[in-house]
Amino acid sequence: MFYAILFAGISSCGTKTNADRATESMTEKTSVDNTGDKELITAVYDKFVFAIDSDGINTPEEYFTANALKKLQEDYEFDCEDGPCYAYYALRTEAQDSKPGTEDVSQICSIEPAENGWYIVSYSDMGWNGKTRIKIVDGKIDTYERLEQ
Repeated sequence: MFYAILFAGISSCGTKTNADRATESMTEKTSVDNTGDKELITAVYDKFVFAIDSDGINTPEEYFTANALKKLQEDYEFDCEDGPCYAYYALRTEAQDSKPGTEDVSQICSIEPAENGWYIVSYSDMGWNGKTRIKIVDGKIDTYERLEQ
């Protein structure tokens, strides 16, 4: 009896339960999902928001859901002659000039996952610190909200 218990205890050491495997699988999937979402957010900031890597032929439909595009159009504050016009600036600070004593550099500082597909994007916008919450749905930005600093 003693040997049976000892054998059962030894054989279970180092082996993973189904719950352990499921947790690891979920962690790996979340990590992979986060990587893709972070790459999407980075691409949107580079191509549209900060226009660092804009080639002029970017189609926002590749990066934004219909819901986000509608919101970006509603947030557009200027005359729009050759529509549709999108307020990509809604994803950055309200600053229009560089912060005195800083360079004109705009860049993402971090992208942190929040809950339910939301991410907190922290960035420097021409020296001004900013944060925006962005929700990803089906591999595209679905909505956003600027956070107060």
